[in-house]
Amino acid sequence: MVPLALLLILAVVQGLTEFLPVSSSGHLVLARALLPGGDALPDDATVEVVLHLGTLAAVLVFYRRTLMALASGCLGFGTEVKAQRRLAALILLGSLPAGIVGMGLESTVKEIFGHPGVAAAALLVTGGILFWSRRFPSEGCSLSELSLRIALVVGVAQAFAILPGISRSGSTIVVGMAMGLSLPAAASLSFLLFIPAITGASVLTVPQLDIASVGGWTAVGAAVSVSALVGLASLGLLVKLGKTRRLWWFAPYCWLAGLAAFVVLAVRK
Repeated sequence: MVPLALLLILAVVQGLTEFLPVSSSGHLVLARALLPGGDALPDDATVEVVLHLGTLAAVLVFYRRTLMALASGCLGFGTEVKAQRRLAALILLGSLPAGIVGMGLESTVKEIFGHPGVAAAALLVTGGILFWSRRFPSEGCSLSELSLRIALVVGVAQAFAILPGISRSGSTIVVGMAMGLSLPAAASLSFLLFIPAITGASVLTVPQLDIASVGGWTAVGAAVSVSALVGLASLGLLVKLGKTRRLWWFAPYCWLAGLAAFVVLAVRK
């Protein structure tokens, strides 16, 4: 059974790194390998699903007005029914690449998650992606001008981020900006795409969850709550930093974290 203290530490890590562009999956893989007690974590996806439920809750709360407008439009209410239905359809279509990759390469992805060296190397790539963001202006198209092409290309970036160490938020936001979206629109699209992707992945893995392995429902509730609260704070911080075009500030951290992980992994062999 996973010690509660370790589970809560992982919940903090998940909340911080899911939205800040430094890869939550990469940090969780490295935490399994490097933190004391990491070998007690179950081999299945139980821990990851539990922690992602917290950050999913954070996105739902943070974007509640946008989601309510989308829901109202899809149901035929409001003054922008056609526009909201179009946006909802584009979000669902943009979520398809991640779903296809996740289902088609499930066994390969599980194997990759067992190699912390892959996560360390991918963090270096994430640093390069974030540094690349300096080339793009923060101004651009709004979310209402989102096209099918942009939604699918950003969706492919989200699918690529299934690799541990590749930041999902960082890669989707930067690719969105490269495709002509404004930084706020790219950030909104990134986190709206997160909702169906994580919801779908969680639903598919429910039959495989072993709640007892993480300490039962009380421990799950505590982990989800911590992940949600920390995630809500980090999401607000990212949006604030995004307005000042400082995403690239996280590039040196990713490079240092990746190199440090390589050193620690080499020493521990």
